[in-house]
Amino acid sequence: MLEVMRRALNGETDTPPAWDELDLVDITVDGVRHTVVVLGYGLLLTLVLAIPGAMIIGGGLGGSEGLLVAGVLVIALLYFAGVIAMTVILPVATGSFLRADSIAAGFDRDVLTSVGTNRTMLMAVVMAFAVNIIVSIGSTLLGITLIGYFAVPFLAFIGQSAIMYVWGCGFADAYEEEYGEPPLATATSGTHTGRATTGTVSGVDDQMGDNDVNNSGWSDDTDDDGFGTSAWDDAGDSDSGGR
Repeated sequence: MLEVMRRALNGETDTPPAWDELDLVDITVDGVRHTVVVLGYGLLLTLVLAIPGAMIIGGGLGGSEGLLVAGVLVIALLYFAGVIAMTVILPVATGSFLRADSIAAGFDRDVLTSVGTNRTMLMAVVMAFAVNIIVSIGSTLLGITLIGYFAVPFLAFIGQSAIMYVWGCGFADAYEEEYGEPPLATATSGTHTGRATTGTVSGVDDQMGDNDVNNSGWSDDTDDDGFGTSAWDDAGDSDSGGR
């Protein structure tokens, strides 16, 4: 599944990945690492809900039943809000994880806030949610019959692949809108480092071939006497690189 999204990030959307092209060890390791990212957000959501939930229920037990019911409703509302947040966060976190091939990148706050609030990415999340509903309905209908029951895993596999494809395309488009280039163009083994830059570094005398880009009068001295060879010297003087 992750390979489907990775190829979508790379713009390879013409053909799905073939099983004989995949390394079982690599995709297993990727799956385990991605699980760490998912569990990290799951643990965070649990803590966010558990702390206020325990306080509300604890206060309600010592008071009226009405207060306890109100506390349960508040917890349910927080849980619903958390599920919606995870629906948006997980696709972005997965895309960031695949972009940099790093668990830490899955928790990159800069990418989460910029891409996660991008309209294109939000539309992709909605589309993926719609695909999930369609697959769920189809699985329910197929499960009515014995033959259809055995087809449910295949439908689930196709549906999950479609969801990852939608996530990947949405993340790639949203990332390019936010950062001005495809997601894999600036991939590093870590968190997001911003847009890639080209050319020379400002304020530094960079060498271009055998000349200094900021001073054409300086060049690599290669006189016959051997003085100054591979050393930078003023080509306009008469010392031929002598020291």
